[in-house]
Amino acid sequence: MFEQLYEGDKELECGVQLRSYLCRVALEAGLTLACVLPFVLIAVWRSRTRRWGLLLFVASLVVLDFALGEIPRVDGFQHLHWSWQECLLSTAWPFLLVALVPGISLASVGVTSRFRPGWLKPSIVALLLALAVPAVFFILGARKKLDAEGWAFLLIMPGLAEELVFRGVYQSLLNRVFGKPWRLANAEFGWGLIITAILFAGSNGLVVVDPRLHAHIVPHAAIAPIMLSLVSGWVRERTNSVWPSVFGHNLSNLVIPVASLFT
Repeated sequence: MFEQLYEGDKELECGVQLRSYLCRVALEAGLTLACVLPFVLIAVWRSRTRRWGLLLFVASLVVLDFALGEIPRVDGFQHLHWSWQECLLSTAWPFLLVALVPGISLASVGVTSRFRPGWLKPSIVALLLALAVPAVFFILGARKKLDAEGWAFLLIMPGLAEELVFRGVYQSLLNRVFGKPWRLANAEFGWGLIITAILFAGSNGLVVVDPRLHAHIVPHAAIAPIMLSLVSGWVRERTNSVWPSVFGHNLSNLVIPVASLFT
């Protein structure tokens, strides 16, 4: 009898955890896509290129990325403070996408593509801009102290995981959906860059879901992610590769911790 009660409690607990997981994913992905929707509608109205099936496919990938990020941590990751499991999953699924979906290759997502001529100068300019944003927040009072795990994580994971997903997959596919009608500083770009910046902000502070599943939008939290995303997106188009964005992203994350060492 006690065993049956215990098994019933476990099933009930698992059911509650599953519902909580699904609700969190639905709220995070739904609100992020809702924030993007006005820009998508404008892009649809203004663009000559409209590939509806591919647009829906990108939306499904956004949901997938949130779903993988909310998976409960397995043994080996539970005791870690930083989001190693989430970032490793985000790094892995673009490669699985390349392996499974015809027409998407490592070159098309900027992993093995050749650098465009003159790529170094815009990369340096973008790096300086990416370093300037956290430097401003440091001047305004932001501080961050890191342990050894934190230094290792910020040196490796955030840029690798997020740039592969956002600049590698989302921006590349959205460029196919809407085209690249604009040109700035020898780089062609379009609505894909702007929509990707909003998606990036959605997963970096714009959309917040607390442990009680109360969801809200924090507009001011999107300022830095959008600015950094626009810089990373521009350098992605200018260089034809995600690696300058990966490098600049990780370095920008280290500005405040490094500066905090001297305060």
